[in-house]
Amino acid sequence: LKPKKKKVVEAPKPAPQPPKSAEASAGYAAAQPAQVPATASAAEDREAAFEVPGFSKERCAITMPVRVHCEDTAPNGHVRIESLTAYAERIRSLALKQIMDVSLADLKEKKLAILATEYVVEIVGAGIRVLDTLRIDTTPEFPAAPLFPWDTKMFAEDGSLYMRGRFGLNLCQIADSGAYSGVDEKAYKEFTKGMHKWTDPSRSKFSATSLRFFNAYEKAGSPFVPDSYKEVKYVVRAADCDMYNVLFQARVPSMMESCHPRHDAIAFYVNIRMSVRPGDELAVHVFYNETSALFVCLRGKEPVLANFGHYGKAQPMCQEQIKCASIRLPLILKFCTGGDK
Repeated sequence: LKPKKKKVVEAPKPAPQPPKSAEASAGYAAAQPAQVPATASAAEDREAAFEVPGFSKERCAITMPVRVHCEDTAPNGHVRIESLTAYAERIRSLALKQIMDVSLADLKEKKLAILATEYVVEIVGAGIRVLDTLRIDTTPEFPAAPLFPWDTKMFAEDGSLYMRGRFGLNLCQIADSGAYSGVDEKAYKEFTKGMHKWTDPSRSKFSATSLRFFNAYEKAGSPFVPDSYKEVKYVVRAADCDMYNVLFQARVPSMMESCHPRHDAIAFYVNIRMSVRPGDELAVHVFYNETSALFVCLRGKEPVLANFGHYGKAQPMCQEQIKCASIRLPLILKFCTGGDK
């Protein structure tokens, strides 16, 4: 018997390879498929939590952390005053929404609005890095209708004070014509009755007989003395305004930078005297020296906006400077409108 021949099994032919890419042909390594990390399958769901204000009994303050992003920073190494003002607005709005269950949109439907007519923001700390966290502490006062000012401080990660500010908010009613006016005492008490637990009477700066904003600040003992003057035109943009179709208070310092191009603002007092809307053309009168500037913004002959800014080295905002942009305006307007000194 002849032995059977073993069947020879041929090795499989290698699969055809795709043609080399232009990069590989030129000597570069060909792109490799992305590899999924072995740990990816171990990830679990995590609930997101952000913009949630709390309350500190120890500090008697509504408190919330906020992250500083690149768009919040300025060339001088600090957080933009516009962003600091917006942070302060954010914690107030969130406290109303999450604690009182009332949003600004709800107020608008009720023909009500909360308007910041005066405020001061002062940077007093060292520079801030991108993605640093600031802790906001804020406490309201309720001296008399329609005013309820909020004292606000922001602290750096090491606990040092970075910013201090005060915001003169007013509870207003909106007429069918779109005009704003302060609410009466009855509506004021009804709206604020659930908010008194957040106050600290020992830190109050206002009372029913002392509602002037400048009274919350110390006197410097010397007047503001400018050495230069100029007039600049500024047209209010839609980006300067909010859903109420009026000027958003945080935008004012940035608007003034267009009129007085200093890039190192360190403190600002803002006095919004009348409603300002998109398209309004303002004649901005700037009185300034090396460290400070007074801005008087006229729409026609109406002084709709007045502001005072500090630049460079930190210095406290004082009564005399705030008065320049508030009760002293009638004297300054004589110069702005007629050239009288």
